[in-house]
Order: sequence, then structure tokens, then C-alpha cells
Amino acid sequence: MNAETGAVLFDHQSDVSKYPASTTKVATALYALKLKGDALDQLIVAEQDSLASMSQDAKRKANYSVSAYWLEPDGMHIGIKNGEVLSLHTLLKGMLIPSGNDAANVIAQALGPTIPTFMEELNAYLKEIGCQNTFFCNPHGLHVPQHQSTAYDLAVIAREALKYPVFCQIVSQARFDRPKTNKQGAYTFLQTNRLIRPGTFYYSKAIGVKTGYHAKAKKTFIGAARSDGRTLIVVLLGYDDRSAMFEDATKLFETAFNQPKIQRIYLKEGAQKFALDLPKGDAQLRTYLSEPLSLEYYQAEDPQAKCLLYWEPLTPPILKDQQVAELHLISAKGDLLKRTPLLATEEIGLAWPHNWVAAFASLHNVFLGIGVLIMVGILFLFWRRQG
Repeated sequence: MNAETGAVLFDHQSDVSKYPASTTKVATALYALKLKGDALDQLIVAEQDSLASMSQDAKRKANYSVSAYWLEPDGMHIGIKNGEVLSLHTLLKGMLIPSGNDAANVIAQALGPTIPTFMEELNAYLKEIGCQNTFFCNPHGLHVPQHQSTAYDLAVIAREALKYPVFCQIVSQARFDRPKTNKQGAYTFLQTNRLIRPGTFYYSKAIGVKTGYHAKAKKTFIGAARSDGRTLIVVLLGYDDRSAMFEDATKLFETAFNQPKIQRIYLKEGAQKFALDLPKGDAQLRTYLSEPLSLEYYQAEDPQAKCLLYWEPLTPPILKDQQVAELHLISAKGDLLKRTPLLATEEIGLAWPHNWVAAFASLHNVFLGIGVLIMVGILFLFWRRQG
């Protein structure tokens, strides 16, 4: 997906519901940033309810009737303790870089002000931004049967998150230096996204975003990369092999970045077929374009644009080269891609008898003006004599 336009370059089963695992945390971060903006210095005290845990096997035996947000002892965490004080910014880093499930819960608890409330509002927000097949039961992505999304929806979520500079800054970091707190000392965690970290899978164009894993979801990944001012998003779900997943992400990015741009000319410059018979006009209004109406796009991002014509409110006389209409290129999704003015080829005057009526009205106005000036002069002279 193109992060700027939302255009889908390539997809395979992108609307099939899957378990997203920790790619869920991109949505949690997005909603937290929507609520708090750049005010990330807020200090948050971790509560025990957000740190409670139960094994995956115990959850399964309970038929997942326990709280969907409970952690799992063998799940990824950054070791948050009950009563520990951390800033929202630190928690976002701990959630997104090393994938701390506990950090996700603490964020949701603080902003909710309960985790179920946070999830209810998050799901409503995801529908607002265009996610049609997503329902999240918890803020971290640990397995619950109803906790599902699609590759397309996850790309939509990532596209929104990438609009926040602080999100981009966090997910592009190769490590997370957990600061000393009131409960424990500093510690360093590595980035789980191997496209960001130096090593076998390092990809210089990568700028984020998030990995995921649990047994049911297998390996999952949302990646973003930028080249020549163009940002692309890749979503891969259900991989058995993490190495293959990172390799495929890089291949998809490189294939897209190496595509040439296409220039399509919809209308050539010069005379156009668009014409209009104006009431009271002495000739048909004919039009031209001063430059071609064209669009540049990458081969895989053809917007399937159509051209729409919008006339200006027009009454003669019309001047030569006057803008008389506007042409819009509209994508298949309804987005305005480009607009250009349509100009009058020649002057259009008033036809008989409308030109005589206009001339008489103009002459009448002149005589009326002269009469008013004479009357003012007479009154002025009268006033002077009386004085």
C-alpha cells in the first residue's frame, strides 16, 4: 500500500481474517497518540490489573472466558512492576520496539481508564478510519479467538500511524534503552524488526513498523519503507519462517520501488470539444487548455481516474482567455487527484437585441448620473445664496 495515497499495489487474500498477534500494538499506539497527541510526558503508575497473567494453556482450558487482556508468563514483556512509574513516551517505546505486552496493557489502563473501555473505543475508532474486518479484544495481540484483523485493515492502521512523527521516530529505532525508574534500574532491549537492525536482514530503506508472533498467528509483520519520497507499507501474515518473512518484505519493497513512473495524458493542450450555448450570447462559447491535463503514477498504482467538467456561472460578455470551467481528475475511490482551468477561446458578447438593451441601460445610467450631479450642483448654489 502507498502510505500517502492508500493505493494498493499488490494483494493476496488481503481481506481474509487472520490473527494479527503483536501487530495489534500499532493500533494501540495509534489510538494513544490520537488521544494524547504530542503530550507524551504524562507519568503513568502501573496497576496490578494491567500486569495480571495466566498461561495460554489455562486460558484455553477456561475457553477464553477470563479477561482477554491478561498477560502470559512466557509472552514478551519489559518487566514492568506494580507501582512502577513510567512516562507514556517510554511505554510507547517499550511496546513498539521490543514488543512489551505489559507496556500495551499499562497504556490502555491509563487512557481507558479501564482496558475494556479502551478496547471498545479503539474498535470504534478503527471503523472510523476504514477498518471493516477488525475486532481487537486486547491491546497487545495475545491470542483470543475473536481477536482478528486482515492484511488490508492492518495496512490502513499503519498508514494512519505513520502520520504521527513520534510514531515514525520510535519504530525506526534499533533498540530501546529502558530508563531507571522508582522500581528498577536501566536496561536495553533490541528492536524485533530485523529490517531496522544491523545484520542479515537489514534494509536501508526500512523505516519501521512492527513484528508479531504467537502459535496460532505464526509470524506476522507490518513493514514500512521509503525511497525517493515515496513511502510504502507491506503486511505479511501467517508465516512459518521469520527469515522468509523478512526476505519477502524486502522483495516486495524493491519490486515496487523499481517500477517506472507512467505519464498518462487525459486531454492534450489546445482546443477542446467542450462548448456551451450561452443565453443572450452572440456566439457559441468554445474552450481550450493552456497545458495538457496529465497525471503521473506508478504502474501498480493506476488510480483509474475519470475526468469531470464543472462550468462556472457564466453570463456574457465573456473575455478571451477567461476561465469558464474547471476539469477535475477523480480517482476510482473518489479522491480529487488534479484540477485544471478550462479557458475561453474568444470573446463572447451579447446578441441582438440584448446588446441594445444593455447599451441603453448603460446610457440611461450615464444620464442618470449626470442628472444627479446637476441636482447636487443646484442645491449647493442654493445653499451658498441662502448663506
